[in-house]
Amino acid sequence: MYNFVIGLVYFTIVGLFVECWVSLSKWNGRLHSYLFFSCVTNLVYSVGFLLQLRSGDQVSYVVAMKLGYLGRVWIGLALFLLVMELCQIHIPIVLKSVLVATHGFIYYLIINIEDNRLYYKYMEFVMDGDFPRLLHSGGIFYYVQTGLMLAYALIGISAVVITFIREKYLVAKKRYLMMSFAMFSIAISYIMYIFKLIPLAYTFDLTIFGFAIGTFFMLIAIFRYRMLDAETLARNYVVDELSEGIIVVDPEGKIAYCNKPAQRLFPELSQGSLAGKEAYNIIERIRFALYCDEPIRMNDRIFTPRVNSLMQNGTNVGTIFVLVDDSEHYRYMDELREQKEIADEANKAKSQFLANMSHEIRTPINAILGMDEMILRDCNEKEIKEYADDIQTSGRTLLTLINDILDFTKVEEGKMEIVPVQYEPGPLTNDIVNMISGRISQKGLVLNVSFDKNIPRLLKGDEIRIKQCVMNLLTNAVKYTEKGSITLTVGFSEADGGRIMLKFSVADTGIGIKPEDMDELFSPFMRAEENKNRSIEGTGLGLSITKRLLELMGSDIHIKSEYGIGSEFSFAVEQEVLNAEPVGDYSRKGEGGRKRTYKELFHAPDARILVVDDIKMNLTVITKLLMRTEIKIDTALSGPEAIKMSEDNEYDIIFIDHLMPDMDGIETLKRMKEKEKGKSPVYVALTANAISGAREMYLDAGFTDYISKPVEGERLEKLIKGYLPAEKLLDTPDSV
Repeated sequence: MYNFVIGLVYFTIVGLFVECWVSLSKWNGRLHSYLFFSCVTNLVYSVGFLLQLRSGDQVSYVVAMKLGYLGRVWIGLALFLLVMELCQIHIPIVLKSVLVATHGFIYYLIINIEDNRLYYKYMEFVMDGDFPRLLHSGGIFYYVQTGLMLAYALIGISAVVITFIREKYLVAKKRYLMMSFAMFSIAISYIMYIFKLIPLAYTFDLTIFGFAIGTFFMLIAIFRYRMLDAETLARNYVVDELSEGIIVVDPEGKIAYCNKPAQRLFPELSQGSLAGKEAYNIIERIRFALYCDEPIRMNDRIFTPRVNSLMQNGTNVGTIFVLVDDSEHYRYMDELREQKEIADEANKAKSQFLANMSHEIRTPINAILGMDEMILRDCNEKEIKEYADDIQTSGRTLLTLINDILDFTKVEEGKMEIVPVQYEPGPLTNDIVNMISGRISQKGLVLNVSFDKNIPRLLKGDEIRIKQCVMNLLTNAVKYTEKGSITLTVGFSEADGGRIMLKFSVADTGIGIKPEDMDELFSPFMRAEENKNRSIEGTGLGLSITKRLLELMGSDIHIKSEYGIGSEFSFAVEQEVLNAEPVGDYSRKGEGGRKRTYKELFHAPDARILVVDDIKMNLTVITKLLMRTEIKIDTALSGPEAIKMSEDNEYDIIFIDHLMPDMDGIETLKRMKEKEKGKSPVYVALTANAISGAREMYLDAGFTDYISKPVEGERLEKLIKGYLPAEKLLDTPDSV
């Protein structure tokens, strides 16, 4: 029997050494720490017990006993902490501290066992055959130690059994089964030894059998069922280290598992039962948030709930709820919203500024160009007409700069629209040539025009935007060309479905573009070689606007340039063919872009209009521009004055300026419509506000049409002619 016991102790020591080595080699967190602690304490106890079996006197026996108790005192606590960690049961740090202090004090008493009666009241060394042993009677802390060991064993067994029942995975269930066998064998051996349930318990410490059997089952759990493998680590550590809270619910709706982040979010899960009413309320709260598609807000954090089914071999074994901490995302989105609001406010301020500047600048330009137009119409002195023509050119240049800024704003706000209409490419080209010829002649350059006579006569597209793009390219070419020529080429190629690609090319003999400047060419407010071209007028927006307009029409701009020799800009836009007959040659009108001889479009002596504007000069300009049409014109300098005049007189058309003091144009329109009697006149917004969305704003306010300042005489006459009753119009025989 003695040799059997010695062999059993050697087996236990070897097994425990293997467990220590495995736990050290795979060390990764608290689980391995507790396992190593348990193995070392058990190993120390087993070595001490082996030395006790080989003792021949009381002195050597007591020394061996003290060594063994260095492990024995801590075995129960180590196994208890290991089992609690495996079963995901939280032990408060305060309780751990109290238990550690208690066991430390007990070992202190054992070390000084000869000097106190707190652990053993009485002890006597005897040799019972081959087995040396110490007869003793227990003191108070002997029973404290015994009670703690039994409590550890019973609580550990209960925890393992409950976890075993709840576990759904077969390998994990077997792992917990081995752990329960290990704890059970240790508990049984301890109970048999304490209460002397068998005769052998009187001979030596039976707990060595329990520790040996427990070691055997622990080895099976480690090597056969991978207690310390990657899967276990993922479940016991990685899952707990995630920021997401994870809750697993079984098919019956009870919580089967929750990780530590979930327990921190819902302390009820760590303090109470996972199957209680509080746990049920937690799941219902998560389900409700999922149903409403809303986040869950807790402790100043925001969590997004997600749900998935747990499937095993095609069978639903539960549901997993994940609470993702999206606090930073929501905080970032809130910051974005704040930034967007700030940007929107800044954009509003910019738009308001541009509207105000547009109005303030266009108002004097309206007077300048309008009065200059009267000089060109009525003056016959060549030198004065040349001066007036120069004023007209400079005024138009200033107006172009303002229009560039406003067009850029429209594109930036996404309010620039492409409006396809039917048009003739011949007259379009003719208009372009007439518009640019004056500037080219003034610089002493030569304009070459190459026009394909086979271009279809009638097309459908946005004639205004195409003309704007070509004019921007031509204007840019004139700016950067000091000598030589500018060549405009207009051609086409066939496309599918009764369409063509209408092609435009503008080549110059100007300064050209350096390769390194190409990337900045289409940047807003940027100009090539700014330091060398300070004298060149412009905002630097022309090419940027052209590129964006072409993108809206499904096209792009292409560039060929050689620095010091010249550049060529070209683009092609797809257009619908309405009449495939060749256009033939295009005809030029006028000379060098100079103003054509004015001839009114109509006479309307029986018609009557009202013009409302708070600036007297603007009223004078419109009156002069329409003088030869013989139309009756009344004027008013304020909204209230205009309202009274509309009550006392019948007008065919009423022009109302928008930005007037005291009562603006929209309020004036509203009051006029309230006081209308009988037939309603045509209301036209007359304003310097040309910013994006202005036309829509005026139409929504109730105006029939919209005309911006500075007012062009021909455009004004066309608008009036379009709205006057036919019976009041007397067309001139040679109107243009």
